[in-house]
Amino acid sequence: MTNENEKKEEKVDEKDPMDAVKFKPGKRFGPWIIDKTLDEGGFGQVYLVKTDDGKRAALKAESNEVEGGSAIKLESLILKKLNKNGPKPHVPQLHMAAKRKKYCYMVMTLLGENLKSLRMKRPKERLTRGTWSRIGIQCLYALKYMHDCGFVHRDIKPQNFMMGSEDDKERARIVHILDFGLARSFARYSEHNKSWTARRARGSAEFRGTLRYTSPNVHLRKEQGRVDDIWSLLYVLIELNGGLPWQKAQKREEVEAMKMAMSDQDVMLNMPSCMGGVIPHFKTLDYYQRPDYHLVFKALWQVMLNEGQKPTSRFDWETKDPDPSIPAADWENPDGRFFKQDSIGINGPPPNDKAGANESTILETEAIKSDKGVKSLNKK
Repeated sequence: MTNENEKKEEKVDEKDPMDAVKFKPGKRFGPWIIDKTLDEGGFGQVYLVKTDDGKRAALKAESNEVEGGSAIKLESLILKKLNKNGPKPHVPQLHMAAKRKKYCYMVMTLLGENLKSLRMKRPKERLTRGTWSRIGIQCLYALKYMHDCGFVHRDIKPQNFMMGSEDDKERARIVHILDFGLARSFARYSEHNKSWTARRARGSAEFRGTLRYTSPNVHLRKEQGRVDDIWSLLYVLIELNGGLPWQKAQKREEVEAMKMAMSDQDVMLNMPSCMGGVIPHFKTLDYYQRPDYHLVFKALWQVMLNEGQKPTSRFDWETKDPDPSIPAADWENPDGRFFKQDSIGINGPPPNDKAGANESTILETEAIKSDKGVKSLNKK
C-alpha cells in the first residue's frame, strides 16, 4: 500500500514543463501585455501582445525544462545580428528578449500565415507557378542576407517562412525567415583584418533539419553550408508546385534512398524547364563555396515572366490588387543586383598557417552553436 501511495504522490507532483509558458491575458512583459494565444507547439507558445498605445507584436516563449532547453537565447542573438544595422525587410525585428527561471521569451514582429498554411488552403494544396516563383525569390533573398551575416539556417521548410501581417502594409506582401533554433555560424568577421573567414568544416556532422527538405549532403552527414539551405529551398518550391517525389514517404531510410538515387530530371519532373540547371549547379559546390544566387534568381524570375506575372501581381490568396502607394521592395529589381553582390567573400577553406589556426580557435570559441540538442518551437 505504501508503494502505491508513493506512486500516486509522484504522479501528483509531476508537472508539465509547458505549464511554465501558459500565460493568462493581461500578463505584462515590460511594455507588452498578453492578449491571446496565436500558436502552440511541443516546446513553447506564441502569443499576440499589445502595448498600452496599441502597438502589436508576437511573444514567443519556451520552457527551460524541456529536453535540450530553450533555443530562444540562440534565436534572439541571431535576430540581433541580422538587425544590427537597422530593420531588414525579410527578417523579423526583435523588440526584447529575456531569460526567466522556468522559461525564455522574446518579443518580435507580428507576422501572418506561413507557407505551409497558405498552400494547404489552396485547391489541390498547391500554389500557382506565378505565386511560388515570386515567393521563392523572396525566400532566396532572406537566405542570402542571412548567409551574408555569417549564418546558415539548417532547417528550411515552409513553416519557417511567413508573410507579413495583413494589418502591416509595409510587410504584408513580404516573406520573412524565422525560427533560428538550428542555425549555425559558418563564418566570422575579424575587426582586425576587416574580412571574413570560413569556419572549418567538421569531418562529419549530426543530422540537422526536417527530413523532407534536407539536402542529400545532410544524409551523408556532411557539414551544412550555404548551398544546403538553398537546396532545401528548392525542395520547398517543388512541394509548393504540387509535391515532392518522397512526399508521402515516412521512414528516413526510404526518403534518403529516393533522394540519393533519383536523377535530377525525376526530382524536377513537374518543375519549369528553365530551372533545370539549378541542381547540377548545387552538385558542383562544397561546404565552403559560394552558391550562384543570381543563377537561381534568374530561373525563378523567368518562371514568373513565363506565367505572365510581375512582382506586383496578386498572390494566389489575395482578393484585391496591392496598395500602389507601397514602394517597391528590393527583391523586385529585375536585374537581381542584390543576388550578384558578394559581401562576405568566402569561396574556400580558412588558411592553415598558425595565425589562421589561432583565429580558427577564437572563432570556434566565439561562434554561436546549436549542436547540443537544442530544439526549435516549430520542429516537426
